[in-house]
Amino acid sequence: LFLHSGCNVGFLTLSIAKEYGPRRILGIDIDDHLVGVARKNIRHYCDQDIEFIGKFPASFCTNFGPISNHTLSFSTKFPDNVWFRKENYVLENDELLETAKEFDVILALSITKWIHLNYGDDGLRRFFRRAYNQLLPGGRFVVEPQPFASYRKRSKMTEKLRANYAAIEFKPEDFEMYLIETVGFESVEHLGAPCAKTKGFERPIDVYLKKPPRFLEREVKTSE
Repeated sequence: LFLHSGCNVGFLTLSIAKEYGPRRILGIDIDDHLVGVARKNIRHYCDQDIEFIGKFPASFCTNFGPISNHTLSFSTKFPDNVWFRKENYVLENDELLETAKEFDVILALSITKWIHLNYGDDGLRRFFRRAYNQLLPGGRFVVEPQPFASYRKRSKMTEKLRANYAAIEFKPEDFEMYLIETVGFESVEHLGAPCAKTKGFERPIDVYLKKPPRFLEREVKTSE
């Protein structure tokens, strides 16, 4: 199960759902308009490769809603494996952090700067802790920290952002130590910067591993 936090209009979410076929991927974004566009984009991805399920094309469910057919079981194939929902992943306070573990992978790409500017150091730390809490043991948190130098320009958009920017003490270079030593991730893998067509998006991606279940650890040690 995947969670894509800050999914925007859903292009990456839909590509993962279609190309890699996870059992389920949920894309969330705080912007209701972007979520609406993402839902409409499901049709575009369906039309590229129409697949029939039972008596109907898979895109029928997207265009017209659920189709009643008691002989069909729930499908985890695209597009049934992708969902979009409006949600603010940054909780209001620490008391709300206790939550069920339900995801194998959580994606946080190109959003740490915006969380930081809107909710400050406490909000970003809370975001990191919630991601850890929602990951299943052995799960991975994929994060793309944005350099602090890029904050200044965006902080000028509103007085709130400017004030939050001025108060920031928790810098991107501090994220790794916090995520491992305080939050509890076992390790991190640095994937480096991907080749990006758009200037400013050539940022390194880090993958944090939540400690796997004990029985898996025993299997690894035995195989060694």
